[in-house]
Amino acid sequence: MDLLSYGDSIPEGDYRLHSAFANAINFRKGRIIISLVPPRTGAGPLNLVVKQLPPGARRLRASRFYFYLDENRLRKDPAALYSSDIPLAAAAPETVQVNVAALVRILVRKAPPKSLAFIFDRALEKGFSRVFEKLLLARFKQAVKAFKAGHYARGVKAIRGLGFGLTPSGDDFISGLLAGFNYALRNLRFDTRARIEEIFKRAEGDNLISNAFMRASYEGKVNEKVGRLMTALSGGSRRELDAAAEAALESGHTSGADFCAGLVFALQAALGEFN
Repeated sequence: MDLLSYGDSIPEGDYRLHSAFANAINFRKGRIIISLVPPRTGAGPLNLVVKQLPPGARRLRASRFYFYLDENRLRKDPAALYSSDIPLAAAAPETVQVNVAALVRILVRKAPPKSLAFIFDRALEKGFSRVFEKLLLARFKQAVKAFKAGHYARGVKAIRGLGFGLTPSGDDFISGLLAGFNYALRNLRFDTRARIEEIFKRAEGDNLISNAFMRASYEGKVNEKVGRLMTALSGGSRRELDAAAEAALESGHTSGADFCAGLVFALQAALGEFN
């Protein structure tokens, strides 16, 4: 078994199987979740990328120089270490603003139905057609209204754990918010620290996988696809922005779109578009 990449945020220790899916096997130690994923999913701060997922994997141990997956020993090749810090670039706010507007258009055009892309185009609200979905939509809109007014604690309380999927849409949106405000802090030199702390203080719930993603975003750590998208937002070509956005949107059913919606929302807020 070949280890193609391993994240820079994986603590040493013994992990036990948490959950297994077609494109991820998750292992748990306390509140920490480590994911074994195929190349299509890509590198991340808490990901081990292998050529092919082993069926029936039960145990994972991380030591200083090796990972042990059941009876398999995988060497930690330094060249395979994924650095998950938000990519730094000399980004001009005007350039980022133009690229964020382009990302909004991509999101509206390519996001799957019932994602939070409706925030940027009310026509997408029609995807929420059933009674339960309309109630869900109303709660999402209540949270967005709070966020736009700068009431982040209220917005997080309303949206946390809300939605469909392994990681609910609301949690993915919060992850995107945290990543976006961290990008604005590090690349645009906007002081978003108070908003980051206010959001994360109320973000974590009972979903350990969501919590792992939100904590990574809070710490300014992102997966390979999001890192590529952020680099494109900093000044890449429009073709690269299109390609990076399309790759980011492939994550999960609506997870990629919901994360991108949070990322875009945070950048619009940091750039003063809701003032």
